Amino acid sequence: MNQPVDVVRKILLVDDEEAVLSTVSSVIEENCKYSVQAISDPRKVIDILEWQDIDLVISDLHMSELNGEEVARMVREYDENIPIIIFTDQGNRQLKMRLLEAGAWDFVTKGQGDSDSLIIAIDKAFALLERKRSKPRRLIARDRQMKKVFSMVKRVAEIPSTVLIQGEPGTGKELIAHEVHEKRNEFLRKQDENFLEKDHPYLAVNCGALSRTLLESQLFGHKKGAFTGSIADQDGVFVAARGGTLFLDEITELDLDLQVKLLRAIQEKEVTPLGSTAAVPVKARVVTATNRPIQDLVRDGNFRADLYYRINVVSIEIPPLRSRRSDIQPIAEHFLKEFSRDYNCQSRELTKETVQLLEAYSWPGNVRELRNVIERTFALGDDPTHITPEDLPAEIQRATGIEGRLADFREAAREAGEGMALDIKFGSLRDGFPTYDQLVAEHIRLALLKTKGVKSRAANLLSIDRNRLYRLMGKYQIEVDGFRPN
Repeated sequence: MNQPVDVVRKILLVDDEEAVLSTVSSVIEENCKYSVQAISDPRKVIDILEWQDIDLVISDLHMSELNGEEVARMVREYDENIPIIIFTDQGNRQLKMRLLEAGAWDFVTKGQGDSDSLIIAIDKAFALLERKRSKPRRLIARDRQMKKVFSMVKRVAEIPSTVLIQGEPGTGKELIAHEVHEKRNEFLRKQDENFLEKDHPYLAVNCGALSRTLLESQLFGHKKGAFTGSIADQDGVFVAARGGTLFLDEITELDLDLQVKLLRAIQEKEVTPLGSTAAVPVKARVVTATNRPIQDLVRDGNFRADLYYRINVVSIEIPPLRSRRSDIQPIAEHFLKEFSRDYNCQSRELTKETVQLLEAYSWPGNVRELRNVIERTFALGDDPTHITPEDLPAEIQRATGIEGRLADFREAAREAGEGMALDIKFGSLRDGFPTYDQLVAEHIRLALLKTKGVKSRAANLLSIDRNRLYRLMGKYQIEVDGFRPN
């Protein structure tokens, strides 16, 4: 049984003056139930973040090795969700704007002798952090493909264009939509010091979850008496999202009549509520998503071409999890931390063998399936400190051939060199034998493991030329990054 543990927030305090470290640490620990780690060398910040779960960073602005702006940038690049408070000079608005750009969350004037302002800033940062954590989870990426997705999200922050997100179910399309919204608000916040988040809301509608009448009403609003049950006037989400972002999921489920009305709303920036003849102006960024091949639907006449071109000003395609295997471990570890907080118990680590099996699985349900698997293993696993291969669901063990392949993966992780024979023993698969494609893809993955991601050596090991290896890796969506040592 997992034993509940007290969750104590940890603060990293950075200042090159030892006297300041001592004084500020005492102020925080006397007034708050927080644990403080103080360091005088700002160059060690990232090392601390890698080894400890730090919830908040407080840094001086003026230090000999690195200044507070550089520290803020380092923290933001490592994890943009860790808040950072900077001790600043009083009244320098230009400096504060530059620090906000670097990643600072808040400021406290150093040396004013008022500990209350520091405590208020800390409490405010944690309150904001809790609000951010209550929103959809952030996406995590080591994979090159996902880094390109994140880069695109940041680029569209400065423009209000419509965005079309495509990807298989479970890849995180709504998370990307929410990230587009967040980055847009960050951009606007830097442009306007009077920015208020409540004036720039995020609203989401699943176009496949409602009947036609209810969906039309939710999108465009209705007047009293427009249909049975409409007892009062109601604004639609187009009006309610004014100044913010409207996310329309499963956009391809709209029937053709509603597609016409949606096109008009986006194009003319106005909607006509049900039961009304008067148009209402709207102003919201529209982000749409689908897991269906929308171009095929356009070709077959099931989706309007003019609407497609209107919503596809910026296109973002999320790759499936099976094609970005280097993301599997960090995403799984993120979920483990999340569940340790939810269950109020000790966190667990993935064993090396567990990671190898997770990375070998095809994940038809993508990140959503991975999250469900991690939650299940966290709740039902017998080991209080680790997630082992035996904790994984039977379907993953069967699909990855745990009976015979686990030994091969262990061996591959230990060995490196050329001329080694690839002898994959799949053991006794209860649900049949692997397909030819599965065997080929697994040979390639094992060769890359043995050669630590060096493609020329992997090709030699497989007795094929390098160009053929490239073609096969493309065919089976195998990325080399996940096989290279960190």
